[in-house]
Amino acid sequence: MNPSPRDEGVLGVVALIPAGALVAYGDVADLLGECGVECTPRQVARCLSQFGSQVPWWRVVQSGGTIAEQVLPQARERLAAEGVATDGRRVDLEGRRWHPDLAWLRAELVRSGVL
Repeated sequence: MNPSPRDEGVLGVVALIPAGALVAYGDVADLLGECGVECTPRQVARCLSQFGSQVPWWRVVQSGGTIAEQVLPQARERLAAEGVATDGRRVDLEGRRWHPDLAWLRAELVRSGVL
């Protein structure tokens, strides 16, 4: 199965998240919505589960700052390497939330062929 255009958008956004920064699944969906691509947090999670191995999937967490149980060991290790502390399954999402400039984000997604 190949990624859909929406999946390509998810992967494009996640690829741009800087090391040490975090977003929630809903943030990715909202950013895509601002770029004209309809998406839900569940679709983001599904996409990363199926196609996310080539992007920094560990920088995407649940809305309360919780790391998904099924990826916890790998995510904690990768986040620690980026200087992101974890407390059990939790991270400081609010303190590390990525807020990209929307014009820049659109331009990057267009440049990469996602939009």
